[in-house]
Amino acid sequence: MHNDIGLNLFRMRIVAAVFVGVTILICVVIWKFGGRRIVGRAVAPDGTEMQITQTFTWGGDLFNTGFTYRKPGGLWDGFYFDHEDSYWAKSRVQLNTNSGVALFYRGNSIAVTFDWRKEIYTLHRLGRVVTNSPSQLPQ
Repeated sequence: MHNDIGLNLFRMRIVAAVFVGVTILICVVIWKFGGRRIVGRAVAPDGTEMQITQTFTWGGDLFNTGFTYRKPGGLWDGFYFDHEDSYWAKSRVQLNTNSGVALFYRGNSIAVTFDWRKEIYTLHRLGRVVTNSPSQLPQ
């Protein structure tokens, strides 16, 4: 009988530890994927803000990824990147202040080129290069 109590106590501790572990995992997933996050961000010398953002869709599409920017005092404009993207931890950004171009990297590859003076966005993806014009985004 004494062994039964010890075994039940051991089982209760295992169940409690699993419950705590699952709760922590759920909290981390909500914290990490719960809202819109900035993957990479840069501010040009003229004050133009540029960023790549990702939003977890809570559906089958995984992540919506986009590029947004705004001139000082202006509204945010945005460009399409991908609506079924995988997780993107961080983007390294390189600014060329002479040419007015920002390079956003995904790993070691250029993912986005943005000319902040002319507001020209170029998407480098799957061996293709696509240039888009901006579409106004809500504040």
